[in-house]
Order: sequence, then structure tokens, then C-alpha cells
Amino acid sequence: MYQVVLPKQVEKDLKKLDKVYLVKVSKCLDLLENDPFLGEKMAGIFQGSYRIKIPPLRIIYTLNLKSKIIWIRAIGFRGGVYKK
Repeated sequence: MYQVVLPKQVEKDLKKLDKVYLVKVSKCLDLLENDPFLGEKMAGIFQGSYRIKIPPLRIIYTLNLKSKIIWIRAIGFRGGVYKK
């Protein structure tokens, strides 16, 4: 089982979301603990990261397989999450 780590900025972004989206994101993060390869691999400047689509939201994360840690890099709406 992997540990999901949320930096302070990501926690602030989560607090701004509506409850409907918050429930979906929390379920997805729970699933991510058991299956870290749930998302799709990303390319370009995000190479080495993964993303999960929860329309209209995106979760971007990276893995540390040795220490079994999942670092959540960003959670946000499709239009702005890739600019962070």
C-alpha cells in the first residue's frame, strides 16, 4: 500500500472545490493508495508524472516506488491545472 502526500498548496486547492468534486477526488485518492498506476503517463514537460481524469478535474502526481510514496503535484480544473 502506498502513502499519498498532499503538499500545502494542493490542500488549499482542495478546500476551494465544491463538495461534489471533493467526494470524487477523495474516492480517487483512496483508490490510488492501492493502485499507483491508475493514471495515464504524461509526456512533454510533465514526463515522469501521471494524471487521472475526473471530468472536469485533473489530478497530477508522481511516484516514488522505493519509498512507496505518491506525491500529488496538482489538483484542479482542466484549463488551469497544467499551468501550475
